[in-house]
Parts: sequence; structure tokens; C-alpha cells
Amino acid sequence: MNRLLVVDFETTGSHPRQGDSIIQIGAVAIDDGIVTDSFSTLVNPGQAIPPFITQLTGITEEMVADAPSLEEVFPRLLRLLDGRAFVAHNASFDLQFLQEALLSQGYYAFDGYVLDTVELSRLLMPTQNSYRLGELASDLDIEHENPHQADSDAMATAQLFLHLMNIVNEMPLVTIQRLQMLVSSFRSDIDALLRYVEMEKMAEIPLLDAEAEPVLNEPFEMWDIYRQLALRKRREKLTASLRTPAYDTTSIAPFDELLGQVLGDAGSMSVHVAGYQRRDAQEAMMHAVFEAMQDGTHLLIEAGTGTGKSLGYLFPGIIWAKQNGQQLVVSTNTIQLQEQLFNKEIMSLQQTLPFEFSAATLKGRGNYLCLRKFEQALEEPIEGSSQEMRLVKGQMLAWLTQTETGDVEELSMPPTGQLFWQQVKSDTGSCLNRDCPWFSRCYYFQAKDRAKDADVLIVNHALLISDLQAENRILPPYEVAIIDEAHHLEDAATQHMGKQFTTTQLLFLLDRASVEPGAALTRFAEEWESWVGAPQDFVAEHMAELQALYAPLRDKATHWTQLLYAWASDRAEETTEAGRETVRYRVESFTGKHERIRKTTRKLIESMSAFAQVFDRFVRGLPADDKPPFALRSLRTDLFGLLNDWQKVTELLHFFLLEQDPQYVYWMEVEARTARKQVHLSAALLKVSDSLTEPLFAQKQSMILTSATLTVKNSFSYVINRFGLDQLPEERVRTLSIPSPFDYENQGLLLIPSDFPAPGKENDLTYVDAVVQGCVDVVLASKGRTLILFTSHSMLRLVYNAMKERLTDAPDSYTLLGHGIDSNNRSKLVGLFQTIEKSVLLGTSSFWEGVDIPGEALSSLVIVKLPFTPPNHPVYQGRSELLKTEGKNAFMSMALPQAVILFKQGVGRLIRHHLDRGVVVLFDTRIVEARYGRSFLQSLPPYAVESGPWPELRERIEPFLGMSTLLDS
Repeated sequence: MNRLLVVDFETTGSHPRQGDSIIQIGAVAIDDGIVTDSFSTLVNPGQAIPPFITQLTGITEEMVADAPSLEEVFPRLLRLLDGRAFVAHNASFDLQFLQEALLSQGYYAFDGYVLDTVELSRLLMPTQNSYRLGELASDLDIEHENPHQADSDAMATAQLFLHLMNIVNEMPLVTIQRLQMLVSSFRSDIDALLRYVEMEKMAEIPLLDAEAEPVLNEPFEMWDIYRQLALRKRREKLTASLRTPAYDTTSIAPFDELLGQVLGDAGSMSVHVAGYQRRDAQEAMMHAVFEAMQDGTHLLIEAGTGTGKSLGYLFPGIIWAKQNGQQLVVSTNTIQLQEQLFNKEIMSLQQTLPFEFSAATLKGRGNYLCLRKFEQALEEPIEGSSQEMRLVKGQMLAWLTQTETGDVEELSMPPTGQLFWQQVKSDTGSCLNRDCPWFSRCYYFQAKDRAKDADVLIVNHALLISDLQAENRILPPYEVAIIDEAHHLEDAATQHMGKQFTTTQLLFLLDRASVEPGAALTRFAEEWESWVGAPQDFVAEHMAELQALYAPLRDKATHWTQLLYAWASDRAEETTEAGRETVRYRVESFTGKHERIRKTTRKLIESMSAFAQVFDRFVRGLPADDKPPFALRSLRTDLFGLLNDWQKVTELLHFFLLEQDPQYVYWMEVEARTARKQVHLSAALLKVSDSLTEPLFAQKQSMILTSATLTVKNSFSYVINRFGLDQLPEERVRTLSIPSPFDYENQGLLLIPSDFPAPGKENDLTYVDAVVQGCVDVVLASKGRTLILFTSHSMLRLVYNAMKERLTDAPDSYTLLGHGIDSNNRSKLVGLFQTIEKSVLLGTSSFWEGVDIPGEALSSLVIVKLPFTPPNHPVYQGRSELLKTEGKNAFMSMALPQAVILFKQGVGRLIRHHLDRGVVVLFDTRIVEARYGRSFLQSLPPYAVESGPWPELRERIEPFLGMSTLLDS
């Protein structure tokens, strides 16, 4: 395993047995961890190269016309391969071409070791968002100039393999040995590779007795090895999570004095933060935040792009917290902002403020791994488990040597992994607390300890809402909080105060309660009998009873799932971008021939209850007099946790399908673009403002709510009403709108074609054709550099495919990047957009905000349609009906303000810096033709706005973008 050949073939297609041939070979030899040789050549395939292959690889028929045949070049490749393992990225593809070529030329088939760097990357780099070669190379700073050309791909794959070998070589021996047990069924010979590394490490062990300190110290410094698991040791002092001694608050200078000391011309901020510029708008925000906290009032601040919002609230908030000896809670909607605040803004302030403060992040308990449960899961028999489940367990073993937090957000797991997480996540119901051998290493309790001691605690909206529901038992007590991305607070409350359930959850729950050999119940029975040293009638009787009940229960669950899917898929229609179709329902929907859905649900609940009674009696039957061994106690705790989950599921089935609560709206979603026959059931509170007003705004001293988009037509009345702040005395709520410092009149141009057809559906060919041609016109005028925002994923796909076809005739080559087409990962697509010249990014709702692309990489923004919530969305429908009963106009009081706020977010993607310049094009004539259109325009920054025939407007784009930058003027 120390001699390898990394190979990549470019071919005419994917099927060598159907005549597809190799057109380029790239090979890189690695000996003892060093690249020692390389070989690449074009190959004449003796057949036509399909156009799509030429487009992908850049290899034309002219290029291979004088190239050698495979028969001529193959001996050189075989000499390199002799005695080496075969390595490739997605090895099965390249291996099939190698084997076919060998057989066609009279050689024996290759029977050496095969290593797949896709499989190896998934195992050893579980936090990656993508395992495509190009994206891995980009993340690891591997040079990869010509993707889809064999020489470049082979060298990039070789460098990737060497990186993966570094990861393996640094792993502790116990992790290598554990991984070996899991990878034996993998497609490539990873088990042989790990065995080789194990032997190498075993050979070094005698050195530990010598005085070779570097060999001895490094592993012991890095790893905490306990109960046959290796964890990465947490650094004693994380830069931004220090436990500081009690600080004398009387020594902290007054706020105004600190402001000048830190932000002044010679202040510490300009010294420690590169590029810092003092901003009047930011300082106005700082004063307003500090005064609101001092006076005990709530404050809503709309801070325009470029204000420096994060620093604008953190600076006064931290000073107030230290002066008053209280903890400051900061809540964000997205994990990205949570991490940015913690890793960037907090660290800057720790360098610049003249006093020490500590900070920590905390997420919901279910975000953290339970090491006891994971240890238990590793004891399950490997035989019979799927390859994907083995991969997931292997990924998590590797991750334990990399993570310091145990936070699931770090992981990028397949669907099986997301279900497995439900089995191994930390939760209250199955926690042994101080009786757990892992307690001192528990990721959740470590995070709680850091949170308790921190001066600043950064959470997300989901945890903030969960804490309200748990009557403040999750977060440390607090009186002052800052809610950033506050325009999402109602949506976060809707989601986390609602209920969700999927048919897959039910089937996974039944899997966990299996009575098959190796399952938790069976192992519990075996451990029990092993402990007492003899078979037990009580155990045998209960296991027999559970086995008799399990198979019929499983059949009923499968039948129920099929019935529900058939009903939902017949009625669902697209309302979200998640690739799901939605149908709202009420219990009354299941009448007539569909009454059997409710009958089947009742029978399913009855069978689940009967099984749970025997299950509960069995687990509680373990004698409590003598202390059972840990393995048995651990299994019992897990089974009680499973019973708790079982009870919750039966309650959810009853809630969703038998007796509904009039305070909720109910709907189902089915997968529209996959073969998975899964049903998602959801319920949302019709009114969340009551649930926010009392516990959050009435009881807390001061809440600061901020966002770049809180007003509609310069008024805060919409969000005040939606958050329930209108129920408080007027003097308890302040508002402040801070405009952006950018010169929008000169930096931006908003174009609104007046001759576009009215927005239609995807089957309206005239409308779709106009949108496609309009987008092409913008792209050509902008030389790429365009972001196109959609409200529907199906419309995005239509436009993407049509644009790709029309741009083939363009004089320049353009790269289209479609969300959900080229990648599902937003940050990856944005990164590619910023690095690929003449690229176009097409996105749906998640791209309307949180995308920050300053500079010339983004010069034009196209908004296809005003972002109204689909009128058939169940939550919108339910809340509209409620508003009508209150005598209100649902469109004017909900749909329009929501659309205006999202529209402002979308437009805000363009001008991100005082030197930026760009054009916004809106293909929705309602903004000028409908009476409500003014609400959109009056809510925007002061862009220069032009409306007229599209053939005239599109001529304005290139000159506007081509004007000298503000920097040069």
C-alpha cells in the first residue's frame, strides 16, 4: 500500500461494454507518500466524440485525430500500474474502462487493490459539504486548473489522496482499529489500507519506550482515549471562550468615554481591526442600544446595509452587561451568523475593549452527540447493517478525532446518518447525568458550563423559542437580549412552536424497537441473562410476546404509510422550494372512502400501545435491588428513552390524524423530485404573537430587535403587530431607522420593463420566453456577473435549461450555476460564482438573503417575480382566514408586508460596499401597474429608477456598469 497509481480517464461516455472509449489518460505514481512519476496522453478513440463530452472536457475530435491509439499507449500505463494499487476519484467508473481495455487487448483483468478517493473522503472528511473533486480541491487549496481533463484530474486526485493519508496517519491507533471493523464491506479496499497503517503504527510502538519525546508526546497531547474511543482534546483556552475571573465592574469607564477610547481616530479598533472606518450611523446605533438597555425599554432598529450592525449592537451590549454584572444573550436566525459573530466580531472586540469578557455559543440539546449512546451503537453487530450505516458510524468515529464541540451542524451526513443521529443525540429522557461514565466529557454539559459562565451567550432563534416553551429552563437566566435577523423571529416561532412528524420517523422508531438479533431489546435480554448467569422465564416470556406483536405492528405501519402517501400525493401541489409538494388538510378531509386512513391510524396506535405496555413491563422488570453492570444499565436507559420517543409518536399520530387543535393549521408534504415515498406532516400555530408577548417582551427588561429589513414604507407597524409588541405600553417600545451610508442614486440603477407580459405560470409560454430572453439579455450586457432570483424552483429549472441552450450561440462562454441543479449547497455555489469568470447564479428563496458578494463579481441582479407567499401555502391560508374573522384584509396586512420585506432583502444582495455599482432588473410589471406596487418602491433605498420598453432599457445596462468606479471619480 505504499506504491500507488492514481488514474483518471476521459471517455466518450459511461458504458465501455456498449462501445464507449477512452480519449485521454492521466496517471500519477506515488511511492512512499511522494509523487515520483506522471503520464498523460490523448487517445484516438476511433469514433466520434459526442458534443456534450467536448463541452465537458474541452477535448475535440481535431485534438485526438493524430493522437496514438489505446493499443499504442497502454503498455506505458501498465508498466506504471505494475505492483501498484489503483486509485481514482469514483474508482468504479475508471476501473470498468481499465478492465475492458485489458480484456480487449488480451491481458488479464486487474486484480490488485483499488482505492476510491470519494469513499475515502466521505469517511475521513465528514464535515465536507461536497465530495466532488473540484470542490474538494478548492477547499484544500489543491491546484486544479483544468477540471474534466485527465492530467489535471489525476494530479488533483493524487494530492487529495496524500491529504487523506495525512489524516489517516495522524489518527490514533484505536480509531484505525475501530474503523477497520466497519469498512470491510466497502466497495474499495479501504480495509486493506487501514490494516497497512495499523501495522505501521504497531511497528512504532516500541519507540514509545525510548526517549523519543516527539513520538511520545504528540498523540497524548491531541487525544483523549477513553473506553476504546479517541476524542480530540479540547483546547484549554479557546480564543473566544475564556472563563475569566470575576471582574470589578466599577473599574469600567462610562459608555461615552469607552466609545472615544476604542473607536476614536487613534483608538484600539483602528489598531487591531484592518480596514476599520468610523461611521456616524453605527455610533448612533450604539448610543440607541445602550440607552434602551439602561432605560429598560425594547428597541427595534432597522440598520441599512453598510451600517456595521453587528458591531453596532455588540459594543454597547457587552459594555452594558459588564457594567451591570449581567449576561447578554444574542440570538441569530442562521448558524452562519452565529459563527461569524463568535469567530470574528467577538474576537475583534476582545482585542479592542480595555477589559476582559468571555463568550460562548449554545445550541439545542439535540445538536450534541451523546457519547454513551454512540458507544452503545458501536456495540451493535455489524452483520446485517447497511453499508451506508457502516459509513455513518465510521464518519462519526473519524469526526470524534476532529471535533471539539460534538455539534451535528459540523457534519455532512447522508439521509441514513440523519436518522442515526436521532438514536445517538443527547436528550433528557435517556441521560444518566453524573452516573454516566462519559459525564465529564459530555459535549452538551461542557457547552452548558461554558454558556453559564459567559458574559455573552450567542444562540439561535430556535433555542431562544425553545427556552420560552420550557419556561426558561434551557438558557441561563437573562434580562437583556439582542435579536439579530429579527425579521425571521415570527417564522422561527411558527416552526418551533409547531409540530412536525414524518412517516420515515415512524419506521425508524420501529427499527429501533426491533426484536431481531443484535437489536437493543435482544441485547438487553442477553445482558440480563448473562448478569444473573442463567436463563430467565420472565425474560423469555416477554421477548416471545414482543416478537409475536412486532411483525403485525410493522405491517400496519407500512400499510398506514402507503395509504397516507397515496392520499397526499394525489392532492399535493408545489408551494415550497424544498422539492416537496404540499396539501392542507383537516380531519374532516378523511371521510367516505378515505375514512380508512383514520381507522388505520387508530389500529396503528392501538398496536403501538399494546407493544409499549409489554415493552415497558419488560424493561421495568430488571431487579433494582442489586446494581446491574454498566452495559445493562446503559441499555435500560436507552430503552426508557425509546419508550419516551414511542409515547411522543403515538401522541403525534393522535394529534395529526384523530383530534386536531383549532389553534393550528395542518398540512402534509410529499417528495416531488425523488422516488422516496415519504410523507411529512406539519402543524403551525395560527397566531404566535401571544406566545412571544408575555414570556419575551412583557417579562424581559430590554429586547433589541434588529435587521436590515424591519419596515414597510418606512413604518415599523407590521413587525410591531406580528411580534405582539402592540400589546405593551407605548413607552416600552422604541424604534429607530438608520439608512445605509451608500450613495444608491449613483451606485445603483433599477430597471422595470413596461412591456413584459404579466407574471404567469410555468405553462405560460409567452411569459416564460420573455423571462428567459430578458435574463439572457442581462447576462450578455453584464458579461455574466449576474444573480437571478426566483420564487419557484420549477421556474428556475425551466429558465436554467432554456438559458443554457440560448447561450451556446453567444460569442463568449458562460457558466450557469443553478441551485438544486449544480449543487444544493448555497455557500459552494456562491464561492464558484465568485471565482468563475462570466458566471451566472440562479437561486430560490435561500438566496434572497444572507448572500454577500461585494465587488465586481456581482454586477447585475434579476428578480423574476415579486416574492409573494404562494396563496396555496397552508400557513398563509390559515392565517388569512383568521385575519378575515378579525375583519382585516389578509393581503394588505400580511401578504404585502411579507413580500416587501423579502423584496428588500433580495435587492440588498447587490450593493454591499461603498465602491460597488450595479443594476437591478425586475421582470414583474405589477410594481408599476398595481396600486400596491408603490409599497415596494417606497420601501427601497433611493435607487435611480427607470421604466420603459425592454429593448430600450437593456441598452442602459452595459454603459452604466462600464462607467468609472466611484473610487476613480
